[in-house]
Amino acid sequence: VETAAQMLYGLIHARFILTSRGMAAMLDKYQRLVYGICPLSQCEALKQAVLPIGLSDLLRQSTAKVFCPACREVFCPRSSKLEALDGAYFGTSFAHLFFL
Repeated sequence: VETAAQMLYGLIHARFILTSRGMAAMLDKYQRLVYGICPLSQCEALKQAVLPIGLSDLLRQSTAKVFCPACREVFCPRSSKLEALDGAYFGTSFAHLFFL
């Protein structure tokens, strides 16, 4: 039951972050560098913030990754907490919609 509840909460989270309130909350986290900075040296020098992204919208396909808007690359996160989350909890389109 706990696993099913966690998966449901994660999928609800993926929908919530696409709303205006969710985008505002994620903007705050992005500006505070909660998800880290890009590991590439040219981006790292600029302290370029990254956003979480999923490589699949389906559960249990891959863990969360981070997307750098400057170099447009996807990396494994440095945070073990973020790396342990399912990528579907953020979805494949969140990071791209965030910058519209």
